[in-house]
Amino acid sequence: MPGGTSAVDLVCAQRDNIPIALAVMMSMGALLVFSFVFVSPGDEAFVILVIDAVLIGVSTAFFIGTYYYCTKRAMDD
Repeated sequence: MPGGTSAVDLVCAQRDNIPIALAVMMSMGALLVFSFVFVSPGDEAFVILVIDAVLIGVSTAFFIGTYYYCTKRAMDD
């Protein structure tokens, strides 16, 4: 983008905050695993647990990928 910053620059500027987001995602994952102990596949809440697991998994993968990319990009500069 001429005369401005790109979205990648804005995201990578927050690289120091990504480990905090990863810690939150890992904590949510641990609580999710704890919830799976008490909910069986026939319960109504099981669908919500599966959706939550997908969201946490995708978010964790996004933050790990972003952190890796921004770190690699900073090392190349």
